[in-house]
Amino acid sequence: MAHSRERVVILGGGAGGLELACSLAGRGAVAVTLVDVNGSHVWKPRLHEFAAGTVDSTLSEMSFYMLASMRGFSFEQGRVVTIDPQNRLVRLGPVRSRHGAIEGPSRDVAYDRLVVALGGVTPDFGTPGVEDHAVRLDEKADADDFRDLFVAALLKARECGEPARVSIVGSGATGTELAAHLRVSERSFINDAVTGRKQRLLDIVILEAAPEIMPGASGDLRKAVCDRLAKLDIKTRVGARIASVEADAVVGENGERWPTDITVWAAGLVGHPCLEGLSDFDMDNKHRIIVDARLKTTVDGRIYALGDAASFKPAADAQPLPPTAQCASQQAAYLAAAIPTTIAGGTPEPFEYDDKGRLISLARGGSVGSISLFRSRNDLLVHGQFAQAAYQSIQRKHQWAVLGYLRGSVAIFADAISPTKGPALKLHG
Repeated sequence: MAHSRERVVILGGGAGGLELACSLAGRGAVAVTLVDVNGSHVWKPRLHEFAAGTVDSTLSEMSFYMLASMRGFSFEQGRVVTIDPQNRLVRLGPVRSRHGAIEGPSRDVAYDRLVVALGGVTPDFGTPGVEDHAVRLDEKADADDFRDLFVAALLKARECGEPARVSIVGSGATGTELAAHLRVSERSFINDAVTGRKQRLLDIVILEAAPEIMPGASGDLRKAVCDRLAKLDIKTRVGARIASVEADAVVGENGERWPTDITVWAAGLVGHPCLEGLSDFDMDNKHRIIVDARLKTTVDGRIYALGDAASFKPAADAQPLPPTAQCASQQAAYLAAAIPTTIAGGTPEPFEYDDKGRLISLARGGSVGSISLFRSRNDLLVHGQFAQAAYQSIQRKHQWAVLGYLRGSVAIFADAISPTKGPALKLHG
């Protein structure tokens, strides 16, 4: 059966997948379908704020159904089971409620071009006890689970007089930002009795296996982050190689124990486990799909991958690009132009990544980061209001890409002047 427009199906509505869907649909040259297991989009770099309960933006969670109607693409909710490249079909499993009832049937989605943007997860590296006794912040449900545990622990601490203990394994952006925002959230539980007793409600420790905090960051940025963590009374421990996680402690390979009430496992990121079984893709050692210079998979030129699901090397002897929202956004922008060019018979230029640095928001500890100016090899350390503005601009850019500049600007302005602050609300149409 002939189709007037080529069908582009995008698997995964994270930062890159959703931006690509909105951009391609806006061009009108292709029929776009976005697939996601969830019904709403969450800006993943802010999951730690959902977990800590410090989110204050009504734009932090947006309904895919509303966005599809608004931006002109189709949305299919379901878990991706397999890809059939020969027949160009994606098989989706049934949609189930939290209690296990089937709410939607299994079905096939046909495509002419396919983009895999299913994101990544935090690996446990085979560490015993992580699955049973630790929280991993991979999706909104994880943040909600952590928040329930945190509230219970702080209420118990307020009554019994002993501080709640949170151990965070991993000192990347997720771990350090979560620690800082938990310190802010702690203030909501302080009452007159706690103040009168000069009681401490929360002890936080960040455990890092590497010999330094935030491995891979510049020395200046690392020092700035460490100084701010110290001012927030957040302990850090480097060289802490973890052997196991127990219900009430994290245990190091050297036998050292860190007693804990809640353990957060934030040690790295690999491709989503489902990627391995989708099709016969070439995978790297972090379970990500290997792509070429135009983000095409090596086994099928009609299938692309981007973001945390993709393993792209900017040069043959280089390491794959990092799994960041910045990278996913740039790859989405590239494919938004490259796919129509390819359909029209042209050959797009290879993808080039422009590293703009990294920014960390440490709540009351302030924002800090290193940014690259004019593709310079020397990063500029920024902090204070400039760093905070730069940090916020990353999400604002994403919101403009998703909502459109005019509608996004109006929504952002309304969100900024709203008197309502607290846990995020869903944006529905």
